[in-house]
Amino acid sequence: MGKYYIGKGAQLLTEESEEKIRIRQLELLSPEFGHMPCIKGEFFTFILAEEGQMQCQINQERTDLQAGEALFINANQSYRLISSRNERCRFYVIEVSAGYLAAGDESLREKYLAPVAEAEAFAYCRFVPSEEEDTDEDILLQALLAAAQTAAGRDLAYELDMKSWMFTAWGSLYKKFIQLAPSCKNAVIRERTKLNRMTGYLASNCNEKLTLAGMAEACQVSTGDFCRFFKKHMGMTPFEYLQKCRIWNSMDAVIDKTASMGEIASANGFAGASYFSETFRKEMGCSPADYRKWYKGINEECPVAAANQDQGEEKAPKKSGAAAKGKNVPSYLL
Repeated sequence: MGKYYIGKGAQLLTEESEEKIRIRQLELLSPEFGHMPCIKGEFFTFILAEEGQMQCQINQERTDLQAGEALFINANQSYRLISSRNERCRFYVIEVSAGYLAAGDESLREKYLAPVAEAEAFAYCRFVPSEEEDTDEDILLQALLAAAQTAAGRDLAYELDMKSWMFTAWGSLYKKFIQLAPSCKNAVIRERTKLNRMTGYLASNCNEKLTLAGMAEACQVSTGDFCRFFKKHMGMTPFEYLQKCRIWNSMDAVIDKTASMGEIASANGFAGASYFSETFRKEMGCSPADYRKWYKGINEECPVAAANQDQGEEKAPKKSGAAAKGKNVPSYLL
């Protein structure tokens, strides 16, 4: 996962060298949402909303998340953030591995982690504050926030406190998992598996020259079925998704300007610099150079939102946080 995923206004709270748990605090504007493809994470993921509202897609299902709520996304599920309901949205993303929680204890892994990870019907679970006291939902929400704040504070022995909070959160999640007794129609599970196979193949091979026939064959479906199924569940064609993956993969190089546009284009499956720039503008609403200047803070005005203004919409939000009330995000970002 590239660093661009964490957004312009984001901070990694855990150590750079830490591979078993990553906690990030994100503060994104609506133009930063939408173009991201589905991420298939090997880690267990918790998203804890602090401010604003967003919509998430897990496999083919969508759910809203607002301040004070959390979302658990099981390992090996495809997900993406679709949009922010406000101009600004702040939240934590906590990615934790089974190895971090089990810490080498196989009995712990088999009893409390494997059943959750292997439950195909338990793709995700939403947690909302309860009116009652000390519910599993509230305990999980409080523990996640405490873990994030502990990582940010870096007090003496903070790693031990952070792990303790994550154990508490997982205990509440496991109790919820048992209560729900995950059950799902076999047809839905098959659809999730099929979609994950398609998105996973496209994401893994997006830098290659792909044909529809080749994609369909790799996913063991007909070309017609591939297009219809993908469009139904993702709301876009396979090639539109492919372009999103390619632009997504190019973002780090674009922002850091580590290579020429031609080299970036070639490395990410584009025929040339001009086609790459054209596709980037279509996906992001501005040129690579303009986006880099905004992302780096050289220009304060968001170029994507500014494009809306040129189209007769209200004035773009500034980096300072001033936001245009009621502005619509262009369709290509949703």
